[in-house]
Amino acid sequence: MTTTETPYLLGNEPDELRRLEEQATALAPATRAILGLAGIEPGMRVLDLGTGAGDVAFELSRLVGPSGSVVGIDQSSKALRWAASRCEAQGLRNVSFAHDDLHEMRLTGQVDAVVGRLVLLYTPDPAAVLRKFAGYVRPGGVVVSMEYEMSVAGLLPATPLSERVTHWIMAAFARSGLDPSLGARLGTVFADAGLTGATVLGLQGYRPPGDPTGSRMAEGIIRTLLPVLARTGLATPEEVGIDTLGQRFFEDHVHSGATFRPPTLVGGWARVAGG
Repeated sequence: MTTTETPYLLGNEPDELRRLEEQATALAPATRAILGLAGIEPGMRVLDLGTGAGDVAFELSRLVGPSGSVVGIDQSSKALRWAASRCEAQGLRNVSFAHDDLHEMRLTGQVDAVVGRLVLLYTPDPAAVLRKFAGYVRPGGVVVSMEYEMSVAGLLPATPLSERVTHWIMAAFARSGLDPSLGARLGTVFADAGLTGATVLGLQGYRPPGDPTGSRMAEGIIRTLLPVLARTGLATPEEVGIDTLGQRFFEDHVHSGATFRPPTLVGGWARVAGG
């Protein structure tokens, strides 16, 4: 997702969209659990903020069913074309997409829920975004946000390579003015948005040695962050060795007998007053 104030750090070219699809597969169980606990149910009209490749919209589509509807919003026309083609391939008839900027768009009428996954990170004022879109939710409807806590990602026990990769990711986001642990602060963000009584829950995945998820995720995000790493002085391309990073991470994972932990997906949700 991109906004007029803060560019999406990782780009939206086909390779990045494919990486997002793979990431979404890893996040799917936690995403479904959070959406279910938040109260997304059949018949709801839902906005998906920063829909990107469309994966959250597709999860929502199955939860709201044929009597409900989902509108995915994103500023990237490339991402929306990608999402629309995937939607058509899946035969989903209750999902549509809109090309707009979250800070500028205006809605008429109300919806039952607003959802965003890994979106607030790229906005200069996350509470303002939640406050704005909560205003479009009917009384008693729900606002849901999902953000990462990145500091816990890596191998357990850690290896020098896994620690280096986690450091590069955390520092690249931080030096770009973005909070890699925004998920841990969602309770405060909801409160600042005027959404009281928010539930905040983090879900952590675990992958055993030999599972390729960790190496794919590590290589994928570091590959897209290479320009940031070089620009901010964190690492040169030679230090990263991107062409062999995935294999080295995988071998580290296997030989150390470690468990891979993706970033924790933290979900926050609250009901809009008056319902």
